[in-house]
Amino acid sequence: MKRAMMTLALLLATSACSRHFVPATPPGFVDMGTAYSDGEYRATTADGVVIGIRNVDNEPKGELPFWSRALENRMREVGGYALIEKRQVTNRAGATGTQLRFGHDEGKTPHLYWVTIFVTDKRIFILEAGGTKAEMERQEAQISWAIQNFLPK
Repeated sequence: MKRAMMTLALLLATSACSRHFVPATPPGFVDMGTAYSDGEYRATTADGVVIGIRNVDNEPKGELPFWSRALENRMREVGGYALIEKRQVTNRAGATGTQLRFGHDEGKTPHLYWVTIFVTDKRIFILEAGGTKAEMERQEAQISWAIQNFLPK
């Protein structure tokens, strides 16, 4: 278990060298373009909801259930996030992923953080969205659209 957690920590801390996906910037969001390096994608609203996408090599090789559970454990145990919901999602290519919806409070303000993961033989794709609960709920349709229209290369 310790090895899996260390692997996950490295996975989350490092980016791949290039972008192996086509992001979909939803209406109301602005693509931050070259503000982020190493193939990461970031888009934001004027009110602070951020969508991020990164990919890493699927090494050591694991399947979606493994990486989803490892990510869930990491977020709950180390990050202090409360898992609110877990759901299956599908992207434009028909690939199935897992979406973990977390909540936590920053001071007196509740925040939501969604992590969606898609896994192929070669890569792990991590799609994140976060912001205050009120803004995340207001932008839910746009965030869902971005995930559904995400396309791995």
